[in-house]
Amino acid sequence: MIPFRVADEIERLLEEGSLSQRKIARKVGVSRGTVNAIAQGTRPASRARRERQEDDFVTPGGPPVRCPICGGMVHMPCLACRVRAMKESRRQSERANPYDRCSTAWTESPRRLPQSR
Repeated sequence: MIPFRVADEIERLLEEGSLSQRKIARKVGVSRGTVNAIAQGTRPASRARRERQEDDFVTPGGPPVRCPICGGMVHMPCLACRVRAMKESRRQSERANPYDRCSTAWTESPRRLPQSR
């Protein structure tokens, strides 16, 4: 993931329109594919990512209360429960399709690939 400031710079240069994508990539130090993805809108724009990340975090307020899920004394919403839920969701998706994780899953798999003769 490229830093927000780099993505902002790419967007600014694309909006100016004075440089080609190739020259922008060379100037900023990223691949042409990254510049093209930002230009085409297939890669989330840095401003949208930043806004989404800011929206995801809710600043806790008020006195600490007992969490109804884990029972801990926390400022609501309980971030510990949220992290646990995210980890469990990730574990379930990895169990559903273990080959998405990495290439080492092929060596850990109990199934064998057919041998070529």
